Amino acid sequence: MKISFDLDDTLILTDKGALHETPVKKFKAIFYREKLRKGIRNLCEELKSLGYDICVYTTSERSIGYIRGLFDVYGIKLCDVINQKVHKDLVQGNRKEIMPSKVPSKFAIYLHIDDDISVKHNGTQFGFRVLIISKDDNEWWLKVLNEAKRVKKICDSL
Repeated sequence: MKISFDLDDTLILTDKGALHETPVKKFKAIFYREKLRKGIRNLCEELKSLGYDICVYTTSERSIGYIRGLFDVYGIKLCDVINQKVHKDLVQGNRKEIMPSKVPSKFAIYLHIDDDISVKHNGTQFGFRVLIISKDDNEWWLKVLNEAKRVKKICDSL
């Protein structure tokens, strides 16, 4: 099972006073100015123990290598990275109609975590699961974990 996370304002917080993880690879961290949100390392360990593979699905144009490297600084191995280029190639393609900014189900993702309510609306319309979290919520990780457990239970019963 795959779970995906958005980056900007979901896992990468730029607000003054935002809490960030401590890098496990301090030397490598020198090359990455962005920091991941506090709680993501422990959450990923919990999610992996439940059988989830961790993915990033972002509308950002950051390279796949950069995103994998950033997560590696924190000891998190990603299963998959979907950036704007991958999304555009595989979801939008040559369609004339504008597709949603994210369609996690196209990548076999069971649950997507985001801060953008429009992604939630697209999930309802296009049939994929989205949990919206706030950048101001210090217990965001607990909401993600509880939703991941709920989704796993549903999928296991099918």
